Amino acid sequence: MSLKEWFEKAQKENFAVGAFNIDNLEIFKAVCVSAKNKKSPVILQFSPGEVGYFGMSNIVDLVKNAREELGIPVFLNLDHSKKAEDCMKAIETGAFEMVHFDGSDLDIIENIKLTQQLVEVAHKKNVILEGELDKFSGTSEVHDQSLDLDAVRQSYTDPKNALRFVTESGVDIFAPAFGNVNGVFPNQPDLDIDLLVKIREVMPVTMFSLHGASGIPATEVRVAIQKGKIVKVNVNTELRQVYRDSISGRIDEEKAEFKYYDVAKDVVLAICAVVEGKIDVFGSANRN
Repeated sequence: MSLKEWFEKAQKENFAVGAFNIDNLEIFKAVCVSAKNKKSPVILQFSPGEVGYFGMSNIVDLVKNAREELGIPVFLNLDHSKKAEDCMKAIETGAFEMVHFDGSDLDIIENIKLTQQLVEVAHKKNVILEGELDKFSGTSEVHDQSLDLDAVRQSYTDPKNALRFVTESGVDIFAPAFGNVNGVFPNQPDLDIDLLVKIREVMPVTMFSLHGASGIPATEVRVAIQKGKIVKVNVNTELRQVYRDSISGRIDEEKAEFKYYDVAKDVVLAICAVVEGKIDVFGSANRN
């Protein structure tokens, strides 16, 4: 099945495909192993920073090898690219099933214009184009300071603007802002499910994604998937957090001799526990 077909299945059957940011090789391995263990499709996504670290050609080869060796539906996404030219490069490789253009720093007219141009190119290559209108608060890390919740609410998606953006751009997947933020905070906002339902009502067939799922309670994520027909859920911060915690503990233990590949085994297992838990929450287990 293609990624588009998986999304269509997810929308029809009320589950979501997990999209996991790949920050290092251990996270990459953990997501792939978890997908195989859970018989679930997964999206491996790389932000521009992660692409810069791995290298575009290396990413393509890693994902290709994982598909062939594990025999699982693994898909590749360029995540939160703010440059149209970088999106073009990913599309032209022929290896990305999906590209996310983040035009949230632009005014709506320019955002629509660039997104529409990318949609035309992407569709010629059978690539899914995800678009973003409203800028998500926060950054992908664990924060000590609390959010300004009033300011966060000011960034929530307006249903009318969302309808205009999707209609005029022709984007395949829309990323609404309704309480989801990047990173984990002491005062994590509740999702505004009523707003999500209103956005869904004006766009009954449009596919939606849920960004910033780290730190959101499982019950809220499930409700968003059910009531908002979310088909893709992004996870980043929690993976980085468990990687840091697990590797720090093992390094402290290895005082006499340090063999990274021995340490890495336990790190991968720790990350697997988080990824497999997310797959269960998203409802995509045993779909493959």
